[in-house]
Amino acid sequence: MAPEIADTPAMRQYRRFKELHPDCVLFFRMGDFYEMFYDDARLAHRVLGVTLTQRTQGIPMAGVPYHSVENYLRRMIQAGHRVAVCEQVEDPKMAKGVVRRDVTRVITPGTLTDESLLEDHRENPLAAVMFHGAGGGEEAAKRADITPAKTPQTASLAWAELSTGSFWLTTLPVDALGDELARISPRELLYVEPANRQPPPRVAQLLIGAGFSATARPAWQFRPQEAFETLCRQFGVKGLAGFGLADDDPALGVAAAIVSYLVETQCAQTDRESLPTTNSGASATSPTLPRQPTSLAHLQPPRRFQRHDHLIIDQTSLRSLEIEQTIRGNASEGTLLGVLLSGGDCRTSMGKRMLRQWLCYPLCQLEPIMARQRVVGALIEDTRLLDALRLLLDEIQDVERIAARVSVGRALPRDVVAMGRSCDQAQKLAALLADRPAMAGYHQQLADVADPLAELGQTLLAACVDEPPSHLRDGGLFRDGFDEQLDEYRGLQRDSQTWLSQYQQSLIQSTGIANLKVGFNRVFGYYIELTAAQRDRAPADWTRKQTLKNAERFITQALKEYEVKVLSAGERAKAREQELFAALCQRVCEHTAALRTLAHTAATMDVLACFARRAVRCRYVKPQMVSEPVLNIEAGRHPVLDVILGDQFVPNDLQLGTTGNSDSDGASAAQSPATLALITGPNMAGKSTFIRQAALITLLAHTGSYVPATAATVGLCDRIFTRIGASDELHAGASTFMVEMTETANICHYATDRSLVILDEIGRGTSTLDGLSLAWSIAEHLAQRRPRTLFATHYHEVTQLAQACDNVTNLHVTVREWADQIVFLHRVLPGSTDRSYGIHVARIAGLPGNVVSRANELLSQLSVNYDISTSSSQVAKAAAHVEANQQMSLFTQYLEHPSLEQIRAVDLDALTPMAAFDLLRQVKRDMR
Repeated sequence: MAPEIADTPAMRQYRRFKELHPDCVLFFRMGDFYEMFYDDARLAHRVLGVTLTQRTQGIPMAGVPYHSVENYLRRMIQAGHRVAVCEQVEDPKMAKGVVRRDVTRVITPGTLTDESLLEDHRENPLAAVMFHGAGGGEEAAKRADITPAKTPQTASLAWAELSTGSFWLTTLPVDALGDELARISPRELLYVEPANRQPPPRVAQLLIGAGFSATARPAWQFRPQEAFETLCRQFGVKGLAGFGLADDDPALGVAAAIVSYLVETQCAQTDRESLPTTNSGASATSPTLPRQPTSLAHLQPPRRFQRHDHLIIDQTSLRSLEIEQTIRGNASEGTLLGVLLSGGDCRTSMGKRMLRQWLCYPLCQLEPIMARQRVVGALIEDTRLLDALRLLLDEIQDVERIAARVSVGRALPRDVVAMGRSCDQAQKLAALLADRPAMAGYHQQLADVADPLAELGQTLLAACVDEPPSHLRDGGLFRDGFDEQLDEYRGLQRDSQTWLSQYQQSLIQSTGIANLKVGFNRVFGYYIELTAAQRDRAPADWTRKQTLKNAERFITQALKEYEVKVLSAGERAKAREQELFAALCQRVCEHTAALRTLAHTAATMDVLACFARRAVRCRYVKPQMVSEPVLNIEAGRHPVLDVILGDQFVPNDLQLGTTGNSDSDGASAAQSPATLALITGPNMAGKSTFIRQAALITLLAHTGSYVPATAATVGLCDRIFTRIGASDELHAGASTFMVEMTETANICHYATDRSLVILDEIGRGTSTLDGLSLAWSIAEHLAQRRPRTLFATHYHEVTQLAQACDNVTNLHVTVREWADQIVFLHRVLPGSTDRSYGIHVARIAGLPGNVVSRANELLSQLSVNYDISTSSSQVAKAAAHVEANQQMSLFTQYLEHPSLEQIRAVDLDALTPMAAFDLLRQVKRDMR
């Protein structure tokens, strides 16, 4: 680069800030644009599509307008990049030399607060992880002087959301970490930086297929002593016992790392030019680097998350049940969350985020679930109350995110006005919930804070105009009459002509010069003008300012003072509004705890009102929650397909863990205290829908919602397991079958008699006999452990388990055959079936006619070879005796009956008549 260009003061300033933030794209404010240079400019060209130009001597350069920067920031963050915003922190008109600049904020995926950068219905957590025990990153822990947790193979995890202030931590087994991260769904993950500056293997494993970025942090931030001091300093305490945390809690390191990261990224306007630097010009990396404190007043103290308080749904089940994203397309439309949010049933952004949280973290304790049910029931019984509540919630804005923006100095004028309007609803909401037993707890919470919030709301609304400007730089936020000094500045701007006219009249009266004039121009400012003939009559205290051909211009001390006032009135008015705005924000910060209560209560009532509204609109019923491990559903419906298909959806019954009585038409789903139901039937008949709807109804019941059925009894669950669909993880070296077996192994190890297990087509990814054997043994294992299990399969031989195990029952999905066609009835009835109708489904799917015809021919041949007339039990017995290296060829071999091998082994010469008779009797018995 050319020295005369690269070493200009502005470019030296740019390089200094870039060295301070080497891992960020630096948005460098220059006038009306944010400029990027070198590699940042090339990246902006690729990601943002902005024009790539060059300064003299070939420096790549790209820029975006300052007034639309938020849109470009959002796109850059969505692409996974970090951004440092470098602002001009002094007026260019007042600058002597290069304009002073400073990085006022660092924007990362996990530290967003601006409304334009966030999705209103999704949380935006920042997480941090640290491993303990063997293989848990000992080298990094040693450098950080971290004492490993006593329990081997554990991980500490913390997560916080800057946009709301929530903060949690936990220590859990390493094998549960991926599931927890899937439920948290962080945008960014912090970890201890190793010596090689590469993500450790376990962190790299977490990042495979994950939707979040990872950021390495200095090891000293995770050290116990530094962590303890960081947390005490942030929350203004001398110890952490008041938060329920031990001073040596292994999770303090990750919590402190989050706090340090938030303080660092939410930069105060610090004069970095005065900070110590290294020889390279970068800032010193000592932990004692001086900085101005950043306000994180809204950040709550970390609370310990208890996994046993919630029904556990692992990442496989979240995906398989399509809770918030569809398996294909990763879209929200067609998911459980998408359906519940459709129709505007949730009125607030806070409620939408809480609904997502409830679906990912259902309850597993009876009383909290029933408490929610009582509120939903009260709203259903009193639809006028429900409608009034929904209308009131419409007036409450995103209080928790507005409070966060106020705390970190990112609030806009409309945020303050929205906060005022929301606070003004606190008393109304408390009054609406009064004298209603089911809502007594929520009413009391609001009643304790309603009065101070009402006072705050009135203060904000009395100060601000009804239609606030978009930005404070435009001015005009405060009402006339609110502040005397601001009114004076505005008066100077509006009433200058009136003052000048009055001043001119007073001069005429005092001097007797009738034709003097008071005027103004942009070059000389205000002046008093006399004609050339009258200039000698000017008073002695007037100062000559300009001489013209036929006139003389003067200035007086009063006019000079007024000129200063008028010319600076606009800037002074804006500066005064900044002061008043800061004072209002401080008032808001003083009510952070009360605002948090309002936000939580409003969000909770919003979700419960959503449940009530959904129950009324879609004919949901209250599920009876019991402690026993049962699952009885009458006329259950899939909550998503029920909306999509309407009356075309076919409801079905299910009974697990209890004895059912047959209806008059024989359509009871079970006739024994079964814990495992084997479900057979054709492809496309609805087996997968049936088992998924059972899981979704169970999940909804544990959130406190009503469920799509005519009646339901749901026993409390500790976990929901699923193994549904075909998928591979080629990036991890795992085939479809390997993934299937891994997920099934997890179920076999961890399912308890209080779990719900959903299995679909286990064993289909390998050979027929291998798959049949695996499906059979897995079903046997689950029958012994007795979780409530729905097992859909095409291995009809497995249905014989119902004869051997009294807690196994058979169900099948019915079809009707007519004129070489099949009609899916989607009705689940007791009993099993022995046909899958795969060729019929292939024809429906559009397979070429000649392929379908050939498949039918081969099916006939295979039927002869396989002897499908042989009873299922005989086939199953035969399969159990076939050696692994003697699997039959699909088209050319017969499946031998084990009795043949028994006969071949007989020595006829040594066989007595009685022994021959016994052998014949045994063979006959085996052939039954």
